[in-house]
Amino acid sequence: MNRMVRHDMARSTYMVDVHEDPSSAGALRFTFVPTNSRQAPSARAPQPGRQYILLVRGDANEMEFDWIKPPGDDATRKELEAIARQRVTMRQEWLLKVQKLVATVKRWADELGWATRVVDKKMEDAEIGNYTAPALLLQQESIRLFLEPVARSAPGAEGLVDLYLMPSYDDIASLYYYDNRWNVHYRFEDAPVVGNIREAEARPLTKATLRSVVDDMKAHAG
Repeated sequence: MNRMVRHDMARSTYMVDVHEDPSSAGALRFTFVPTNSRQAPSARAPQPGRQYILLVRGDANEMEFDWIKPPGDDATRKELEAIARQRVTMRQEWLLKVQKLVATVKRWADELGWATRVVDKKMEDAEIGNYTAPALLLQQESIRLFLEPVARSAPGAEGLVDLYLMPSYDDIASLYYYDNRWNVHYRFEDAPVVGNIREAEARPLTKATLRSVVDDMKAHAG
């Protein structure tokens, strides 16, 4: 059974809530509610369904599990710890992608003499919980742009980040992560007209591609 099938089965067997634990810095609190424990409405006062609560600390290489409300059997406990491990790993892999992207674009922009500033963006994700990811403000002369993480997954991609003019938001390049790299989709002036940005010409993200996109955006802004 492959990883995706196992994940789909877990999602159908449990409702999973993930959030940063307010009483334990750096820990994620997982609340698992078996789907068969949800009760149908009745005339009697509803009874609370079963739920299991787990705190997870550490990273993908070394995780510590601290059960607050454990299940009664080892098999279920191991199953839920496996779900938590997978989601923590997904969370950290995505954050690492974004951190590396922002650091790379910032370095290129600094080398080109642009002003830059890293800012935090609050993100929501039902599978891996709410989190804060880095974003990047860029300025060249009077042109201001924003490199903004959008989603951990998109059709055919393992991440989506947008680069757009501020404050108009009317000229957008989308960066999709696939083929083990970031790819820029943008409606370049000499490219065929397409229905949406995902269908636009794709170029691997390089310093030259970034400069070309920004030059195009500057021309449109003028």
